[in-house]
Amino acid sequence: MKVPLKWLKEFVSVDAPVEEIARRLTVAGLEVENIERVSASFSGVVVARVLEAAKHPNADRLSLCQVDAGPAGRFSVVCGAPNVRSGMTAALARVGAKLGAEPELQAAVIRGVRSEGMLCSERELGLSQDHHGILSLPDDAPLGAPLADYLGLDDVVLDIAILPNRGDALSILGVARDVAALFGVRLRTPRIRPLAVERHQGDGASSSFAVRIAAPEQCPRYAALKMTGVRVAPSPIWMRRRLELCGMRGLNNVVDATNYVMLETGQPLHAFDLDKIAASTIVVRHAGSDREFVTLDNVRRALESTDLVIADPEKPLAIAGVMGGLNSEVGLSTRTILLESAYFEPMTVAKTARRLGLRSEASYRFERGIDRAGQTTALMRVAELLKRHAEARPEGAVADFEPRPAPVREIALDLKRMGALLGVELSAADTKRRLVSLGASVKRAETRGVLSVTPPSWRSDLNEAADLAEEVARLSGLEEIPASLPPRLFAYAEPNREREFFKGTREVMLGAGFTEIDTIAFIAPADNEKFTGIGNGEPLRVQNPLSEELREMRRSLVPGLLAALSFNLNRQATAFHAFEIAKVFARVNSAVSERYHLGALSYGEYALAEIGKPGVKAGFFTMKGVAETYLGALGLAERVRFKAPTGEHQLNFLHPGRSALILLADEPAGYVGELHPREAMERGLEQQCTICEIDLDRLISYGLSPHAAIEAPPRFPAVRRDLALVLEREFPADLIVKTIREMAPSLLESVEVFDVYQGDAVAPGKKSVALALRYRAADRTLTDEEVNRTHAVLMEQARARLGAELRK
Repeated sequence: MKVPLKWLKEFVSVDAPVEEIARRLTVAGLEVENIERVSASFSGVVVARVLEAAKHPNADRLSLCQVDAGPAGRFSVVCGAPNVRSGMTAALARVGAKLGAEPELQAAVIRGVRSEGMLCSERELGLSQDHHGILSLPDDAPLGAPLADYLGLDDVVLDIAILPNRGDALSILGVARDVAALFGVRLRTPRIRPLAVERHQGDGASSSFAVRIAAPEQCPRYAALKMTGVRVAPSPIWMRRRLELCGMRGLNNVVDATNYVMLETGQPLHAFDLDKIAASTIVVRHAGSDREFVTLDNVRRALESTDLVIADPEKPLAIAGVMGGLNSEVGLSTRTILLESAYFEPMTVAKTARRLGLRSEASYRFERGIDRAGQTTALMRVAELLKRHAEARPEGAVADFEPRPAPVREIALDLKRMGALLGVELSAADTKRRLVSLGASVKRAETRGVLSVTPPSWRSDLNEAADLAEEVARLSGLEEIPASLPPRLFAYAEPNREREFFKGTREVMLGAGFTEIDTIAFIAPADNEKFTGIGNGEPLRVQNPLSEELREMRRSLVPGLLAALSFNLNRQATAFHAFEIAKVFARVNSAVSERYHLGALSYGEYALAEIGKPGVKAGFFTMKGVAETYLGALGLAERVRFKAPTGEHQLNFLHPGRSALILLADEPAGYVGELHPREAMERGLEQQCTICEIDLDRLISYGLSPHAAIEAPPRFPAVRRDLALVLEREFPADLIVKTIREMAPSLLESVEVFDVYQGDAVAPGKKSVALALRYRAADRTLTDEEVNRTHAVLMEQARARLGAELRK
């Protein structure tokens, strides 16, 4: 929001440097991002009156003018403008004046007559591109006054960043209210000549037009005023200049007056050519079957049935709160207008403007909330300007239609609780004074130490006691609150099991050498179809996608990890090991399903080796080891098993011979495997790429958290014994390990597979699995006799339980 300082000071008188005003506004939440000092592009130009405009003695198209510049004297000026006449007030550039980048003006002899200056057009003064004649000023303009001072061209503009909840500050008056409250000075509101108002609770009609509100939930209030005798012409320079300083372009006196009042009060207005409205009837309704509409910028817009429009009985006239239509535009031939001043619900306007990609000054204000009670006042203000500058006359009263009155907001403000929130105690009188300075109505409630506060209608963001407490602190300056710890006891929050679970998961994955990343949740439909993830469900489409490509929510974390891999490989990375903890989405039985998953990807060298030897490359077994480590940290190592995917659980994006499902209670809880060679080739991957994805929601339901037990190093040595078992070739090796662990004696410390053999030394269809068993006692060194005895018992039990043979 750009705020010219001279305009601001019409509402509030502050004897403080602009830097101090900017500082206080910034501290109070209205951040002044820039202070711009603007000035006229000319100098040496004064207000003057043409006393006589006679024909040039030596030229038919030139006039010889006698000009009175007040205290500066009288001058003879040759002028070629067609509109110069005796008695008009104009802008005189005296000898020595500077006009833009032109050299200083010199006296000149034109067709034998000396000219002691120049009467200037708007283009020569840099005010507009109008060069059809010289600038005509009001008759009461002070002669001899510098033109820049008279027009207020030298000014200071504050560029203020307005927060989304402060729609009231999107006006000169709104900023002036804060300045008045911050500096403790009186606010001067515009003096407006009141007009008669006809109030209607529902639909109704005035003497010359009718209004029907078919969508009161989206338009709870609509006010209108008919004006006749309109003469459309350029706006006065001072108005155009103020619009320009605020970032708007002048069009004509009718449109500029509505924009001027919008900037001044924050209430958007619109002017319709009433002769173009069928049956002189306004209908506020949804677009319904109307599917296209041409807006004022001559662009055909696609409408949805739920869009709110202003229409007549035959056609739409405007997109409510966003932009008017070309079919009811005010033009040079317009003589009768209907002024609109309404309140539209913020979300209604925001949704339509965002979908159309059409952000206007009006929609910007409606989206943030305008004054619920300011519609009729704004109409009276713009009517006053149009009467003065467009010769317009109000016909009839202001018609005010309010089918859904605004609810009364009354907030109980507990002073003690407010002190606890702010960290500083304030008296009831001081609190009341600050709130009243903002326009609130304050009275004592029946309960001691409580104030009953009714916020002003223009502050739609004040809805609870905490909002009022913030306002009270804001006015004195948040930096004035003493820095101290709150004098009260506090209790630790209850542990959040989900947060602790994710924290433990991160620690395990980071410890495994992986880096955490975050990827976007939106995905291309082709990737969603290819990487289906775990479980069932249909893709979830996004109603307003960031792009046509990213129009679905991901069902798996793998596409995001693969995209991150490609990003890093394109920047000369040779290895990439990353994980992500995030949600995946699907539609299951018409309901939206959101589940947390753990996704991991490993590519390239995973572990360094000694100098001169190759490192350990990422592969199926390295990723399976990471998954086993994680599940072991959860205490689920004995409850899960790995199984080759088959049937309905087949994953086409994984290598068919180097992949496995992670089963928990015989139901898939994840998978691990190498990327399918076809997919790897399409992505230009030169090494094995392994991926893993686990449904964390399944694991959280067990009430477990990843943990690591810290133990002192053992004092006594371990003794190793090997065991080779011959089993069926399809018998899972991990089931052998689990079985031995289940029947493990107290001395058995660990079981590891170190070799799997299939060849001539074993029977066809069989394999030999070699295991290393380590025995250790916590209180002594084991003897060979103890180890051999324990090992012999374990071998016999394993052979019997597994149906295996001992390999000799």
